[in-house]
Amino acid sequence: MQPRVRFSGEPRVAVVAYFVMVVGMVATPLFARGSDERRMLAVVVVGGLFVTAISSMRRIYGIRAILAAVAIIVVGLIVEVVGSSTGFPFGEYDYTGVLTPQLFGVPIVVAFAWAGITLTVHGALHALPLGRSAKAQAARIAVMALAITAWDLFLDPQMVAEGYWSWQPSTLTFRGIPIVNYVGWLFTATVTSAVAVLFCKPEHTAAPSLPRLTYATLATLSTVGFFIFFDDSVVALVGGLAMGAFVALSFGTFRKTTL
Repeated sequence: MQPRVRFSGEPRVAVVAYFVMVVGMVATPLFARGSDERRMLAVVVVGGLFVTAISSMRRIYGIRAILAAVAIIVVGLIVEVVGSSTGFPFGEYDYTGVLTPQLFGVPIVVAFAWAGITLTVHGALHALPLGRSAKAQAARIAVMALAITAWDLFLDPQMVAEGYWSWQPSTLTFRGIPIVNYVGWLFTATVTSAVAVLFCKPEHTAAPSLPRLTYATLATLSTVGFFIFFDDSVVALVGGLAMGAFVALSFGTFRKTTL
């Protein structure tokens, strides 16, 4: 029996938002780098990701999913304000004025991206057979944090190229992005994952389909985009392998729970 992704049971708004996200990602390379159209599409993609995640997770967790999203938005905003002001935990970087609106110098869409990817990953890894003990929940949070950080292997190179933020020179980098940034992402993703698990502890219910498909779509379209349109096979390969590992884990664990 092969794992299948079904839209049945998913809220209509989540399905629509998913397709909006996909259209936004597919349309992005059609416009010039740094253009207003790409800036608008970046917001569309993040908005679609956020609405898909919160709508799908709300079907299982109700108001707790909304509370989790709000808490993660606040955490994400605080970390980004501190990070862009002090260099901790991501390294020395600055936001430009391209992405608006901003709060305390941080584009608000960034905080929503943290919530969107965290809830997506939480839903995608819902079926991990780890149990309910404290150690099991810590393991779940660790895996979630790694899956979230894998996405940034695509996100940061693309967003820097678009001129949305810039990094101070560093000796140890990946495609111009300081390695310390990914350490900071892992730290922050651990916090946001803990928030998601705290509010939305995995329950003995069917694993949601749409978060798994969403994460797989982010991995696939980002890999294709960097190979073909963004002309960076290194990012495509590294990001594709990193996210692909968690796509395989997501669908693999789902398949075991449905056999």
